[in-house]
Amino acid sequence: MKKTQWLWFSLIRLAAFAIPLLITLALGIVPWLAALLSAIIGFCISYIFFARRRNELSTTMYQKRAAKAAASADKDAEAEDAEVENLLAEEGKGQA
Repeated sequence: MKKTQWLWFSLIRLAAFAIPLLITLALGIVPWLAALLSAIIGFCISYIFFARRRNELSTTMYQKRAAKAAASADKDAEAEDAEVENLLAEEGKGQA
């Protein structure tokens, strides 16, 4: 996952909130109501128009986390296998 991809998505989402906020404040709407309306508008814009970017970003994040999980699972499995082999080797020495 590229950091720039994540950064651009965050900046676009921030703009989707900030631009409606500035417009609603310029219209003289009460600040808390302007913030609430801007959050709703920003969410709708992001949900409708940025779905492809969001899906690409979530896919790359999932793949990166899955690769890390697989790597740690492999290390854990190797450690368990080594322990079992040591125990089997010790049992074999005692019986011979």
